[in-house]
Amino acid sequence: MKKKKHNEKEEAFPFAGKLIVSENGYGFVNFNGAAIFIPAKLLAESGIKDNATVKGEFVSAFDKAKNQDGFKAVSITEI
Repeated sequence: MKKKKHNEKEEAFPFAGKLIVSENGYGFVNFNGAAIFIPAKLLAESGIKDNATVKGEFVSAFDKAKNQDGFKAVSITEI
């Protein structure tokens, strides 16, 4: 697999669903059978709370904790 250069923009894909926020401030949205990780910083900036219906865009991201590929939101808004 080719590594992306730092200045190459990764393709983002749309998602929508119910937001579940953890005690640690990060969250997840289940979308088409995949868990989209929502970083705590993104939630803090948006002000969106637990159980809100949201939409946004996600990119592929490596999950270091699980040592596997996953998905991470790069934008989020309440709908």
